[in-house]
This record gives sequence, structure tokens and C-alpha cells, in this order.
Amino acid sequence: MNIYLPGIELKLKALSSGIQLEPLGSSLYEVAISPVNLSFDCVYSIVNQTDKGGMKTMLSGESFDGAEIPYRWEIMKEGTDAGIYIDFFEDNQLEEVFCRINFNEGSIHTSLVPKTKVKEVVVDPLFQPFGSVLMVVLAHYQNDIIIHASGTIDNGTGRLFTAVSGTGKSTMAGLWEKSGGKVINDDRLWLHKVDDQWHFFNTPMPYYAQRPLEAPLNEIFLLRQSIHNEIKRLTGVNAAMRFMANAIQHFYDKKMTERHLDRVLDIASSVPIYDCGFKPDQDIVEAIRKQAWNYTGE
Repeated sequence: MNIYLPGIELKLKALSSGIQLEPLGSSLYEVAISPVNLSFDCVYSIVNQTDKGGMKTMLSGESFDGAEIPYRWEIMKEGTDAGIYIDFFEDNQLEEVFCRINFNEGSIHTSLVPKTKVKEVVVDPLFQPFGSVLMVVLAHYQNDIIIHASGTIDNGTGRLFTAVSGTGKSTMAGLWEKSGGKVINDDRLWLHKVDDQWHFFNTPMPYYAQRPLEAPLNEIFLLRQSIHNEIKRLTGVNAAMRFMANAIQHFYDKKMTERHLDRVLDIASSVPIYDCGFKPDQDIVEAIRKQAWNYTGE
């Protein structure tokens, strides 16, 4: 069984009889949608307790209050290897998960500690939140970016709309869909360069299956709510830093941070970025399509 992410092939195998890999959100990602640059042998096994070896915790956090499956996570490091640790508080199947990523060998070994009474663990290979954290780590390693955003393609033009939660990413996606555009995803997008052109891709989602989609990254809009539709071109460091603020940034060393900043500056220098205040009606769609002079300024 294989799963394909932008530029990445994951070759999956369960080593223990007590694991059933059952793709749900990742079920439609079995064919490459972009050229493969990296390939990983991914094995899953059942253990009685996690062995983190010499790994050192670099970042940690917890799920938000009210999460359906509460957990604590850690991103770890030993030499060039990365690790992911998940401690589940109330999951039906799992107590803990530990994953070691060996970039030199191209291997990902994931150990699952099931609850005492669970005889067989049935999981999507990219189950939540393990899959989300793994994709962020792999994207960073490949010099890509994962960002909270919605993305659409309309008449061949790919547009990314990004903002903090609750500002209107899903609303904007819905407006474009009603106007004939195609929504790539309205929550999380993977930015990956193909033949010197940045593209954005959807990724496997935790709770539903969506077929893989992608679009060229032609324009970026930084959303905010407004009583009027307002679109203004941003340039320079201001554009780059405001765009970067919505990227998922699980960095655990200086080198990763520097590489991420290089990617952001590359995007900002090649893709127009706009400040976009909007009210939730179809007028904003037509304003963006036309890029009328009374909406756009330097």
C-alpha cells in the first residue's frame, strides 16, 4: 500500500498482526499527483511501551480545549533523525504513539501502544493527529510549506486565501464555488514547487476523503473581515511576514527556520500578495476576477 503526498511517496507496511491499516482520509491518495522526489519505507508495529532512545524533545503542545480526541504531542530530534510522540488522553484504541524518521535511510518507523483491552488497532496510516504532525515535518524537510488556507482555481488561475481561524477562509471558498470555481481545500494546503512554479495541493484530512487536487499558485490574498470590499497589493517584507504568519511552523532548530524564511521570501518575490478586506457576498469574487483599479493599489 502506498500513499502519495506532494513530491513524497510513503510505502506502508504493518509489521504486527495486531494492526490493520485502513485508509479513510488518505484512501484516495494512492496515485502520485506530482513528480516523486523522496520515498520512505513506513512500517507500523505494536509495542507495550514506547522507546524514544536518545531523542530529545524540541517542541511540544496539546490539543485545543474541547477537542474530540484530546492529546499531547512532541517533536523530537537525535542527530539528523526526527521523532514524533503522541500521548492520547481519551482515544478508544491508543495510549501512545512514537515515530522515528530516518531521513538518511528513507525510513519511518511508527510504534503504537494500544489500550489494554484492544486486540486489533484499526487506523488510517495518517491518523489524527499523527498524520498532521508527520506531514508538517516532511514538508519542512522537502523545503515546502503547509499553511492554514483555502484555495481555489478559476479559469486556470489558482488563488490562495489565508487568515486566522474564523476570519472567512471557508466562506470565501464557498463564494468561489457558487461562482463556478473549484475549491482545492478550505482548511489546509501544502505548497510545493514543481518545475520552478509554486503549486498548492490538498492533503489527506482526518475525518473525510477528498480526491487529490492541485493548482498553480498565482495569487495570494490575506483575508480580513470588512464592511467594504478592499483589495490592496502588498510588497516587500510586509507581504512576506504577513503571509508567513499563517504557515504551520513547527521548527526545532535554527536551520529549519532559515530554510522556511527562504521559501517564504521566494514565494513573496514571485507571487502577488494582496491585503483583502471583504464582506461575504459574491461581489468580492467579481472584484478579484477583474482586479479593478478602484480595488487595487500599491
